[in-house]
Amino acid sequence: MNLLSILLQVSADSAVTTATAISNQNYFQLLLKGGWILVPLFSLLILATYMIVERWVFINMLGKADANWIADVNKLVANGEIENAIKLCNEKNTTYAKVLVAGLESAEFDDMEIQEAIQSEAKQQISILERGMNYLGITASVAPMLGFLGTIFGVIKIFYNISITNDLNIANISDGLYQKMISSGTGLFVGIIAYSGYYVLNGRIDRIVVRMDKYSNDLLKGIRNNKRAKNA
Repeated sequence: MNLLSILLQVSADSAVTTATAISNQNYFQLLLKGGWILVPLFSLLILATYMIVERWVFINMLGKADANWIADVNKLVANGEIENAIKLCNEKNTTYAKVLVAGLESAEFDDMEIQEAIQSEAKQQISILERGMNYLGITASVAPMLGFLGTIFGVIKIFYNISITNDLNIANISDGLYQKMISSGTGLFVGIIAYSGYYVLNGRIDRIVVRMDKYSNDLLKGIRNNKRAKNA
């Protein structure tokens, strides 16, 4: 066996060994090559996941619609039973109930004052529904920037390794490339999760606001008709 054959055999064995080592690495070990920038990124991922789940449950609980309940409230208002309507609303722990109670408690005043009471309570309820949503917005903006920062550190690491060894080969640049690509990918992933959650939750809140406006207008109409009937 000549020298060339020996070198080719050694090269092939080395390539097989390298491929086996890479295949034996799990995804977690590969992810760790992203560097310390993954710590804040994973913290933001945990925060975003918690906020999405917590807000989703909370919004669904306070924004649950009940057609039978609102029909009963409107029927009581049409019959002039304002106190009973207030009691029925107080039995419900929803955004709609609290807004309607604000209007019912001002039923003896004119339409403008009733609308102001309803709008004031509606603003408070919307603020409650949106509580903590700013964290998702911040995460959606900051996570990709942190990923880009990790990319910069990866590039710095590549040039540093080259300057130390004075040798431009894949071994010297692989660690920096790992850090560069993994941190960028993770930052984009976390940003997409937060961005998607933010807009899905905002869409749910918008639907609640539309329904809240409808219920409030129906209530105001019922109070107005009841007053006209009394004055007739």
